[in-house]
Amino acid sequence: MGVVMAQALPEIQAEVSGQASENKERGEKRRHARHRYIERLYVRKANGPWYTAMTYEISAGGLSAATHAELGVGERVKLSPVMDQMVEAIVRRKKGAMYGFEFLGMNSELQGKIEALCERLPVFQSLESA
Repeated sequence: MGVVMAQALPEIQAEVSGQASENKERGEKRRHARHRYIERLYVRKANGPWYTAMTYEISAGGLSAATHAELGVGERVKLSPVMDQMVEAIVRRKKGAMYGFEFLGMNSELQGKIEALCERLPVFQSLESA
């Protein structure tokens, strides 16, 4: 893990915990179970530069990551690597440097790889429920 991301980890954990509380208060239900997944990722805005990010969870429908890129909810981006591929996604949530991305237009092969990965990963738990 890079020094910058390692230094940001406490901040990320605090934001993740806060996000989980807000989701619970709103009674939010997710379509797919989330799984702990910490990997380096790159995010690219339309025709823009690539920004470094760090994932913290993944599901069959998307992933969450921290990045210093300024992204807006509803903005379409490219994420790479996701199972060694580049995928299109849309920003669904933003809280500080934390973003929730929904995968768009994935082929069935990649979808199957992500589902198989999730089966091997531990279920994501917020800090409050850990």
